[in-house]
Amino acid sequence: MFTRPFEHLRTTLLVSMLAVVFPLTAAVLALVQVRMRAHVSEDLVSALRTESSVYGKIEEARRQQSEQNAALIANLPSLKAMMSTRDPLTIQDGSELFLQTSGADVLILEDLSGRLMALHSKSQKVAASSERLMLFHSAGKHDWWFVNGHLYDLSFAQVNAGGGSERHPLGVVALGREVTPQSIAGTDTLADSPIIFERDGRVLLSSLDPAGWSEFQGWLSKSSHTQRSIQEIDIGGERYLGSFIELSGDHPIRLYCLKSYDQATSFLSLLNRMLLGLGAIAMLSGTLVGFVLSRQITRPLEDLVVASRQMEKGDFEFPIHVQGKDEVAELTRAFEEMRKSLRLSREGMLRSARLEAVGRLAGGIAHDFNNLVMIIKGYSDLLLESATPETRSHLEEIKHAGDRASGLTQQLLAFSRKQVLEPQVLDLNRTVRGMLKMLRLLLGENIELLTSLSDGIGRVKADLGQLEQVIMNLAVNARDALPGRGKVIIETHACDLDETYAANHNEVVPGPYVLLAVTDTGCGMNSETLTQIFEPFFTTKEPGKGTGLGLATVYGIVKQSRGHVTVYSEVGVGTTFKIYLPALDKPALSPQTLPASELVTGQGTVLLVEDEAPLRTLAAEALKRLGYEILQAGNGLEALVIADHHDGPIDVVVTDIVMPRMGGPELVEKLRRKRTGFSVIFMSGYTEAAVLENANLGKDAILLNKPFSTETLVRKMREVQDSSQTLPQATPAPSVEL
Repeated sequence: MFTRPFEHLRTTLLVSMLAVVFPLTAAVLALVQVRMRAHVSEDLVSALRTESSVYGKIEEARRQQSEQNAALIANLPSLKAMMSTRDPLTIQDGSELFLQTSGADVLILEDLSGRLMALHSKSQKVAASSERLMLFHSAGKHDWWFVNGHLYDLSFAQVNAGGGSERHPLGVVALGREVTPQSIAGTDTLADSPIIFERDGRVLLSSLDPAGWSEFQGWLSKSSHTQRSIQEIDIGGERYLGSFIELSGDHPIRLYCLKSYDQATSFLSLLNRMLLGLGAIAMLSGTLVGFVLSRQITRPLEDLVVASRQMEKGDFEFPIHVQGKDEVAELTRAFEEMRKSLRLSREGMLRSARLEAVGRLAGGIAHDFNNLVMIIKGYSDLLLESATPETRSHLEEIKHAGDRASGLTQQLLAFSRKQVLEPQVLDLNRTVRGMLKMLRLLLGENIELLTSLSDGIGRVKADLGQLEQVIMNLAVNARDALPGRGKVIIETHACDLDETYAANHNEVVPGPYVLLAVTDTGCGMNSETLTQIFEPFFTTKEPGKGTGLGLATVYGIVKQSRGHVTVYSEVGVGTTFKIYLPALDKPALSPQTLPASELVTGQGTVLLVEDEAPLRTLAAEALKRLGYEILQAGNGLEALVIADHHDGPIDVVVTDIVMPRMGGPELVEKLRRKRTGFSVIFMSGYTEAAVLENANLGKDAILLNKPFSTETLVRKMREVQDSSQTLPQATPAPSVEL
């Protein structure tokens, strides 16, 4: 069934392999040659510079020694006595001993007029020379002297007679060291380098053979004598790299050092032949192996075609076995990854739907449960106003139970990341203590919860629900990191983050902070995990056991609160999360207490719309106690009818958002078509996220979150009063919990 297509594929594979191997081999050969030649050139240049530098240092040391010897001889009394005679024969005969004792190759004495008084040399050609030397008016320095094929490095010293004010010069002594290519080649660093001494374009000495000497002289006549860079020189058909250094003196000369480029790269020919042989072997071997393995390559393709057709039918559980690491295996692996990805995507959609359902369930529970809590707490407050001593304690227990139920609701919303966002000044220690009971239940009996809360740490400004969520998420993370038993430690401290710390941590503002640290003695995390823990949807838990949003939420909340978060962990030791929140000097307000000046009464007409009859009755009673005239309705349609039959003004509409038949936003929209001059307060037991998602309230809408107390309702009424000025001024009133 698959024979012809796969036989064609087999041929294509073989041809393709040859088409790749041949140019690849050629490219490798070219690349190796280029890189090796560049490497050799770099080595030669480095060697030339090193040799030149070393010789310069050696020459300087020799010159200093020669100058010292010249100075010593110039100060000898016997030499001064001979120079005082001014007789050349006497001086010539008496000064030969100085040459032998100095270790120099040449010794020259001149009087002040530049007349040669004595000349001694180990070379007969120089000693027999009668040519006139230069006048040594540069005593104390040195120069180069080239005579009869010999090159000398001369050091001068002035011969003086007398002392003090009677001191006067007698002449000059010069000591010379003969420089030859052989003496330079004796230096280890220059042993393999041809050497040339040149002055003013003329070769003085060279270690090259006569033909090479002549070719180098020709090159000198054509090249620039000022170019100090490494230059390529062709001598006797062989390429050299050359550089020079200037040997200082009154008449300086240049020392050229050469390195053979051809000798340094001679091994490349052998390398090229070896690579060509290996390339030929590779092509032949590849062809042979291709014929043998082509069937093994095409056979998995047949299985892949079958698997692809099964996936086309929607069977994502069809197993695909991957063997090997060749292209076909990679293609098969890609299909397998695609199958797994599609399967995981379907599972992810199911998880997302489940999370969405849980979120909706939490919102519904909050709505219904908050209504019940409001009724229990509100009527408890009303009964407490007229309670007898015998019943007061029972009513207070009922109210306390309602308070705990309200707290549980808020903690549930914090855990679900759906709390109403209301930043306020908080006491961090009080917040931690308020959550300890729930945290102990969350961690379980096998995990010990320890706290270390420092006094005087200052206050922080944050959303209480968000802060509780941060602590909750860190506690859950610590619990999951513990294998069964262990400790979770919660600490608070006051600290200062200075400018040095801020410079190393972006977005950190120097100043006082309150530190919240949560430490566990669990399994810890490696460095790779630490770099990703705050990324959304990153989790190390098994599928279905974590959303990967817990620590990402912590990071987002801390950043929104202008804070800073760090983590330190060691595998097998544990983990510490540190939360830094800006410290405030303001006192924290009790979450259930407002200043007495905000508990007010008022007057005006309020249209109260609530589908829960007990809650509506309770809210109406509370508003009546504040002095308002109340119009009650169980839904939006009923409220429209009541408003139509009411002849007076309606100052405030207090309405639930979600109600049967007609909700609050639609009611307000219809009322505004008939009436003007009223303000609106929306009530909801759903979360802020759900409200904003499902109701178009406008950015300036006033939202009253259930459950609420009288003081909360009064605060919202004051917001309405301040924004619209439609309600009269009010006077203080007692607080009733709704």
